[in-house]
Amino acid sequence: MLRILLVLLLFSCTVFGIENKKEPIVIEADTLEYLKKNSMIIYKGNVVVKKGDFTLKSDLLKIFLDEKGDIKKITATGNVRFVKGNRKGKSEKAEYFKDKNYLILSGNAELQQDSNIIEGEEIVYYLDTEKAEVKGKHKRVRSIFFPEEKGKEK
Repeated sequence: MLRILLVLLLFSCTVFGIENKKEPIVIEADTLEYLKKNSMIIYKGNVVVKKGDFTLKSDLLKIFLDEKGDIKKITATGNVRFVKGNRKGKSEKAEYFKDKNYLILSGNAELQQDSNIIEGEEIVYYLDTEKAEVKGKHKRVRSIFFPEEKGKEK
């Protein structure tokens, strides 16, 4: 479970700019739409977000801004996939809420580190308390852990 918590923490820190603030975040998409009245930036079509060795892909990415122009919430929807080193994940939707500092992966959510996997319909991770909840509304939660071999170095 500790590995999964580390995966969630590294994912959320990397995607939302907490880790290594000096590295640029590069976002590419087929289209970009800025809606000043709605305080929103929308990236559509083959969205790719890169920061260092982290890559996130989705069909749609929305960045919601507060009245000062700071990020309030970020959502990625449609075939969400992300990779960082030996960690990867997928879901139908990923949401980050800055004010309460938590992350939700929903819709066949899966996190994987090496061969270890955790699956559920929804994974909620609270960054401040490092608490994770994996929910299986219509199907059961599943974890697959492989024991480490003695004497094997990582």
